[in-house]
Amino acid sequence: MRKLLKRALLWGGGALVVALAGAIGCQWWLSHLALERNTAPGEMVVVDGRQMHLICQGQGSPAVILESGMPGTALGWVSVIEDIASFARVCAYDRAGWGWSEAGPEPRTISNITGELRDLLRTAQVGPPYVLVGHSFGGLVVQVYASQFPDEVAGMVLVDSSHPDLARRTGNLDRMGRVAFRLKLLAPLGIACLMIDVPSGNPESRPSSVRVMEKELLATTRSFRAMASEMEGLRESLNQAAEDRPRLGRKPLVVLTEGRRRMEFWHALQEQFTELSDSSEWRVVNGAGHFIHQDEPEIVVDAIRRAVESARGQPEHVVE
Repeated sequence: MRKLLKRALLWGGGALVVALAGAIGCQWWLSHLALERNTAPGEMVVVDGRQMHLICQGQGSPAVILESGMPGTALGWVSVIEDIASFARVCAYDRAGWGWSEAGPEPRTISNITGELRDLLRTAQVGPPYVLVGHSFGGLVVQVYASQFPDEVAGMVLVDSSHPDLARRTGNLDRMGRVAFRLKLLAPLGIACLMIDVPSGNPESRPSSVRVMEKELLATTRSFRAMASEMEGLRESLNQAAEDRPRLGRKPLVVLTEGRRRMEFWHALQEQFTELSDSSEWRVVNGAGHFIHQDEPEIVVDAIRRAVESARGQPEHVVE
């Protein structure tokens, strides 16, 4: 009986090892295929020895820089990028580890992300001034960028942006830390894709081929690790955003807030953003969810157009 039990444990242990090895191999192969069969629509720019993916279209100053939420890639802006390109140069990119961009050094906090974005734009010769557009977590990134490099920023549009005061919601941040740990543990096994929904607003706002491509890219081990790293650094990122609040003066600021869910605390935080500029406006987009640029792309395009036109009417900044 004891020999049978020992043999069963050995066989069970061996089967588990084989299953884990198979899962890891399968996830690696699927991640490899996602990057191989989906050609990057933009250019690959080498920043500090790592490749980062950047899409730019159009002409005109100030340049519009689109910063995605978490999770998200440059493909999330397909619903608006061509319309913006009709009146300004516009660029969207994949943060380090997301989409086609190679992983960057940790911790993945806003201080590192803003530095990488600046290096990317300079290397790609996308010169300031910029109108920064940030969605969700990306809203924190553009706020810190505007605080650290104010002479490079001509205006800002916040698309249902995260707010620095979310750092006080410690329960949610603790939960994110636990999710990040599970992501890092389970991503190589291919199980993480069962835990995270692929972000999506109105599916009609982008071609189905683009949505399938984004789904495959967000399911790679690299993207899951990037998500986990940004989640782990979220508390530090929020604290930094709270300390580095931008002061835009008369520079234009447009704040767009989702209207599908009526959350009093969220709308109160969104209204506070208007204090960052003496030339600000706030709009709750009725019927739109968190991904306003996909649910109501024309409203986002119009907000960016107004910010660009207002910035063009301001005195130009000379940036070395």
